[in-house]
Amino acid sequence: MACVSFPTCPLAMAEAERFLPEFVTEVEGIMQRRGVGDEHIVLRVTGCPNVCGRAMLAEIGLVGKAVGRYNLHLGGNREGTRIPRMYRENITQAEILGELDSLIGRWALERQQGEGFGDFAIRSGIIKPVLDPARDFYD
Repeated sequence: MACVSFPTCPLAMAEAERFLPEFVTEVEGIMQRRGVGDEHIVLRVTGCPNVCGRAMLAEIGLVGKAVGRYNLHLGGNREGTRIPRMYRENITQAEILGELDSLIGRWALERQQGEGFGDFAIRSGIIKPVLDPARDFYD
């Protein structure tokens, strides 16, 4: 899922809707190479911190920071009931894909039966869960 972002939204700082198809294709390629091509990961992109694309309810959420740059959030769940936490700030598409290649590779090798990517990111200690958003979202 993505918000409309450029050129429609005057608040946009980065692409979202036009960025998503190519990005999803890249992530699907990573998943195929890592042997989890039949699995799914909830991925959302938004062009600014207003998060109209609901990136803060995804296993992998990208929040636009500037043209071609995003904050990478990890650790949401498939149900959309856990907020992801920022993993890397202000990084490019290539950097995001490099991080995801490594993380999806770990997920493929270390996950438990039926464990989603966001749940794995929390259980394995890649990212701490956001338990109280008002207190520890930025912690």
